[in-house]
Amino acid sequence: MKLKVISLFSGSGGLDLGFIESGFFDIILANDNNNNACETYVKNIGNHCVCGDIKLLTDIPKVDVVIGGPPCQGFSTANPSRAFDDERNWLFKEYKRILLASQAKCFLMENVVGMTSFEDGKVFNLIKDEFVESGYRIYSKVLNAVHYGVPQNRKRIFIVGVKKEIDSDYIFPQSLNCNYKTVRDAFLPTIIEQDPNHIIGVLNELNKERIKHIPAGGSMIDCPTHLHNNSDLKRAMRRLHLDKPSPTIVHNNCDHYYHPTENRRITIREMARIQGYPDSYIFVGSKSEQSKQVANSVPIQLAKELATSINNFLNDWRI
Repeated sequence: MKLKVISLFSGSGGLDLGFIESGFFDIILANDNNNNACETYVKNIGNHCVCGDIKLLTDIPKVDVVIGGPPCQGFSTANPSRAFDDERNWLFKEYKRILLASQAKCFLMENVVGMTSFEDGKVFNLIKDEFVESGYRIYSKVLNAVHYGVPQNRKRIFIVGVKKEIDSDYIFPQSLNCNYKTVRDAFLPTIIEQDPNHIIGVLNELNKERIKHIPAGGSMIDCPTHLHNNSDLKRAMRRLHLDKPSPTIVHNNCDHYYHPTENRRITIREMARIQGYPDSYIFVGSKSEQSKQVANSVPIQLAKELATSINNFLNDWRI
């Protein structure tokens, strides 16, 4: 029997898809407040996604696992010890509310690595303490997706909480001992022209001139100085390298990523390939909304590895 899961802050469903593809989990409830992301989720995964304010999510079912990465906003830089008194942190509090109501044995959270160093780590420790006080033992680790079969250097912090009644330690999945996958791996086979998420954008004349000077793996810093602007020159107009992993995919591909061999920006589908989405996965909304959905996702293969490790951990405990 598959383990039951609640997914929160689900976005377009990258983390969920990895859990589903592992074969061990059934997502019975998902939630996000972005209409386009929810539409993408329902179109590709299922209609168990409730779109709307998480504060209005009630009648929480009992499940085995809760997954999702709540934004951590509103922490006071002047007095981090009172961070959870700030109303803007209700997103985190709602995650905890639903976790406790679900009586889940385990949870998985994901966030940017910077969360661990904010206020010299005080906020990160506050978050962990909140879960410890709620009856969970906490394990955390920074994982780079490139170590798990993803053609992308992408570091994120993952937190796994385990009910204290489970008297064994969770171990994060081991790095795969293989050659890193590259952009070339991600871009094969050729994407069909009819793909609705493979629409090539038009460059203005200035960027047409700039891209001529940027080699594979380069950026605007490789352009003549008269073509520079006030951007971070090492990050602006980054041209991917076919035979290397991609840098971290972030929102707004219009400014960041260019094709390794063609003088154009990469498409939403190419972004999605780098994140591990299958071509059958269709993203809806404006191009900017699609970019946000793809960039905010946990890479599918990494999500699958985490799902498998959590399943094995819970099964070992049951034995």
